[in-house]
Amino acid sequence: MPSVAPPRQDLARFILVLILIFFLCTSPDSSPGVTTSQNEKFDRILRSKASLSVLNSSRWLDFSPYGSRAEADNTTNYLNLTGFRKHDAYWGWRRLSAWKERCAKFSREAYDVKEKVEKPSKALYTNITGIVQGKWTRSEYDLASLDRPLFPGINLTNVAPSINWAFEEDVLWARNITGRSGRIRIRFEEKEGSEVEDGLTKTDQFSAGPIRETAATILLQDESNSGDGWEIRAHGVHWPLSGTLVLTTTSEKFAGIFGLPHLTHDPIQYASSQSFLNQVLGKTIGDSEKVSQAGYSSQWFAGVDTRSETTLQVPHCEFVIFVQVHPFTLGNTYSSFHKNPTVIASDIENELRTPSGAPIPMIPKLKVSTVILSPDCGFMLESKGPPVFALESGDHLVGEKQEVILRHIKSWLNLFALVIFGQILLLQAQSKETSTPSTVGRVSLYSISTMLFADASLFASLSLLSGTSPNLFPSALLVSFMSLMAVMLGIRLLNAIWNSQEPERRNRTRQIQTAAAAAATTPSSSQIIASHQHNTGSREATTPNIPTQPPQAELIIIPSDQDIDAEIFEDSLNTGSSLPTTNPNVSVTPVQQTQGISFATMYIRSILLLTVILLVTLTSNSWPIWLRKIYIQILSLIYLSFPSFQIYRNIQRNCRKALLWKFVIGQSICRLAPFAYFYMKDDKVFFAERDSKVFYILAGWLWLQCWVLAAQSVLGPRWGLPRSWYDEGWNYHPILREDNIEMAHLPIGLIKSRTPTSSVHLAAHFSSTEHSDVKGKDDNIRTVDCAICMQSMEVLVIAADDTTTSNGVSAMLERRRYMVTPCRHIFHSTCLEGWMRFRLQCPICRENLPHL
Repeated sequence: MPSVAPPRQDLARFILVLILIFFLCTSPDSSPGVTTSQNEKFDRILRSKASLSVLNSSRWLDFSPYGSRAEADNTTNYLNLTGFRKHDAYWGWRRLSAWKERCAKFSREAYDVKEKVEKPSKALYTNITGIVQGKWTRSEYDLASLDRPLFPGINLTNVAPSINWAFEEDVLWARNITGRSGRIRIRFEEKEGSEVEDGLTKTDQFSAGPIRETAATILLQDESNSGDGWEIRAHGVHWPLSGTLVLTTTSEKFAGIFGLPHLTHDPIQYASSQSFLNQVLGKTIGDSEKVSQAGYSSQWFAGVDTRSETTLQVPHCEFVIFVQVHPFTLGNTYSSFHKNPTVIASDIENELRTPSGAPIPMIPKLKVSTVILSPDCGFMLESKGPPVFALESGDHLVGEKQEVILRHIKSWLNLFALVIFGQILLLQAQSKETSTPSTVGRVSLYSISTMLFADASLFASLSLLSGTSPNLFPSALLVSFMSLMAVMLGIRLLNAIWNSQEPERRNRTRQIQTAAAAAATTPSSSQIIASHQHNTGSREATTPNIPTQPPQAELIIIPSDQDIDAEIFEDSLNTGSSLPTTNPNVSVTPVQQTQGISFATMYIRSILLLTVILLVTLTSNSWPIWLRKIYIQILSLIYLSFPSFQIYRNIQRNCRKALLWKFVIGQSICRLAPFAYFYMKDDKVFFAERDSKVFYILAGWLWLQCWVLAAQSVLGPRWGLPRSWYDEGWNYHPILREDNIEMAHLPIGLIKSRTPTSSVHLAAHFSSTEHSDVKGKDDNIRTVDCAICMQSMEVLVIAADDTTTSNGVSAMLERRRYMVTPCRHIFHSTCLEGWMRFRLQCPICRENLPHL
């Protein structure tokens, strides 16, 4: 008994179960890590308490490393904090004084202190929650004055003995910036109402004013690195009145947040930050003792997680960041109504935070400058801008506040919803145009599927955004709903296209099965020779007087659906042919009929393919930049290639005018509009770089496809292609010649009677409504009635010996006025095209007609 192969669905389920078992068996057991995490938590709390006591007991200038301002009196002071100790050998502390000098210079340049008269006319943002970006450059002006030795190797075992490091070579450290320049993006996070006073009296001239806790996520992109750059999480303090921020990273090998007051520029900021951090850090440590998990580490520590002791960690460079907020200048029209510019800045921030419709000027940009020092890796970076660099090279870091960014996102989402609504209207018009089986069969299934893939992915993405971002919920939900409507209408059109093209797929399957059956039943040459010899000997031995009767014709019963070919094919497969075979010994292999794929199966496969594409797109964030760009551009080209599938469909079926021109042009504009935003706009919400070259390539590719569709509509779907590239189809606009009379190629009603015998023969073909005569003296023009509109039409019939008339442009345009069916009936082109929109049958004899 032959073995039966399992169905494909059962095999897929079996493979899925094996994959799930593999992941369950290979997943690590996390139960031992719970105890280790608790131990690490208590050890970290003890170290944090010790570091906090050092912060409370220290004073200004207690941290004066070698090479800093204490070098004048030959005294050096260090703190008993991780990363601030002398034996930690952090060579970058030698550049601390140079870093503070650059910070002070950036503050003076931001306020332009040389022009004291203009200082009162400037306003300042007190809450800088937002995103800024710009360029950075490497600062090495102070290296010449330092007796810089070779970069000393840092013994990480002595610095952080409780951590198992993967390696200690400094050249392999993460976040080690080696390039000369690059791009930087900073996202500030501040809580409104978190200010506390610095502990000094308001009348004291040394008071620094309110102080606020702040956090920043910094993305540094290095020109020497092909990746996305390094992401850094830093915490610090912000003095809103002066616009100064000092932030540090914190890890197991650098207690940056506990030594932050010693990185300030003057005793006033030191006292303010020390008093503030004593309260904040003390409260944080106290709260971490009450919880069961080490939530304290995730708030302050950067790059450290609570893993088991056996997990190796990669060392990374630490950072000390200074940020100076630049004041913005107001217009003379608005500032003349206010005496204090800070009132204007406060009004702007209040209106952005809680909109009430108050009149405010144009919202200015958020601009900052920064200087970054790495105490262990030794490099120093600063933002690129005036007055050192020209404005064309960079303007420090410029961006928008969070409220402005959210407002822009909402506006663009609403505009995007309007674009999708236009796509829905175009799709609805196309569905109405292709409402009959004749017209819907011309549309390419893959053209509509390509557009629906993008709409479905947009629906999934915006649905997730609307559920995870409360600030964008209304706008994201609107776009998601519009995308869902586009998907629903598209699926309805796809279903109609799929059902209308089912006979084509069935015919192709039938041809393949017929060819396979013919190849299986064809006898070999030796069998044919043996059969011939056997038949010859048999005929010689038999009596030749017995007459042979011809085989009776097979009785064919016409089915109810009029598909005679399918019925004959099925009978031949099931019962075999009744005609005698030349070789009865050859076994006939039955052909197994494969059931066609249903629309539901195709729909499920499309969903699985869309899921795979979304997962690959999400994982592409970890790819190199060049590889991710190639992937995105390939997806964009495929997405904007939806006219190409229709072009191929026109060539394959020899049809044209499948899509409305307003649908082609409108969908092209609507689909290309988002690419214009992402590739042509500078300050976009996703902070992608402008790349007009890619946009021009995409737009040119789409423009070329539209022109090919236009050429197919005018010159024919197979114009300019060699005949070997396609199967010859029926030409509805043939060249009519008189020499086709004997071949019976001229349409019925155009054959001119020349002999009595021919007239009798042609009279049987004439319809009661058709007649033919010669128009005047021009024997090439003949007149015949159109059976659809019942109007006469003039047809050009070329003489048999004429070889030049048929090649002209006028002859080609003349042929476009009439259409000839395979059953040799002729009609007006407009009449037959209108008829074929509803039925692919000849209006006279009801024969099936091929697609246009």
